[in-house]
Amino acid sequence: MPKCYVKFMNFRQLEAFRAIMIHGSATSAGEALHITQPAISRLLSDLEQGLGLQLFERSHRRLIPTAEARLLYEESETVFGGLDRLREAALSLRDLNRGRIRIVTEVVYADGMMPRLIAEFQKAHPDIKIQFDTGPSASIVQWIELCWYDLGIVVLPAPQANVQLQSYTSNEAVCAMPADHPLAGGEEIDLEALSGERFIAPVPNSAFRFHFDRLFATRDMRPDIGIEMRTQHGMCAAVGAGAGIALVDPCVIPDVDAEKVRFLRIKGGCKWDTAIISPNTRPPSLICRDFVRFLLEASGA
Repeated sequence: MPKCYVKFMNFRQLEAFRAIMIHGSATSAGEALHITQPAISRLLSDLEQGLGLQLFERSHRRLIPTAEARLLYEESETVFGGLDRLREAALSLRDLNRGRIRIVTEVVYADGMMPRLIAEFQKAHPDIKIQFDTGPSASIVQWIELCWYDLGIVVLPAPQANVQLQSYTSNEAVCAMPADHPLAGGEEIDLEALSGERFIAPVPNSAFRFHFDRLFATRDMRPDIGIEMRTQHGMCAAVGAGAGIALVDPCVIPDVDAEKVRFLRIKGGCKWDTAIISPNTRPPSLICRDFVRFLLEASGA
């Protein structure tokens, strides 16, 4: 018998072979695959020729599997089982039941607001894996540009880079002062009334420090800064301990002890915007798009 070499075995031929093994005849296999019986027979013949194997004995219009056919069928179960799992995974991704989101935000949003939003989102998507990190806005932009994360939330203005930017929230600073401070009894305060007070300020070269300095510059004031901190929750803790007064993002209010710190609106306001950024070099996944929609809805945008 001449030596045979495998020429090819394409997926459609293997699918036809399995259908015959499962359903017992070329006619039934054709019905299962929605093709004609001659088409099934042609696929089987091409498979046998390509493999150099006889997979069925033809007897009175019946197809009787050979021992080799049974072994090939057993091996095909592994392949088609993997395809079934792959199909299920694809459907899960389509239906937003699987996937991963890597998020990075300014530190101020990490101690309260963002963990609450992530927890709420994951209740509806329990199999989604979420990685959450923090950093200053300038670094976040760079990390997103490098595709280290899928989504970032930054305080504007942020460095120009090759990223997609979508408006997120507009915020207005509040004045945090010790609850026993003589000026803490109202709802609003004029910045000029704080002249001579000791301030706790954001660290230099940060987005929040930019807005802090700009506010005082527009009022021609030079604040007395005693402490500089990166985290605004830390600034509020220092305020509660009597170390001074701070201007902070209102998102910290739910996380601060109201018996120690009072929050007042600032007359004339100190406003800034935030943005959601994502890599510009690749499209976001479906689950990332869904998370962005969730963030926008939660913010009322």
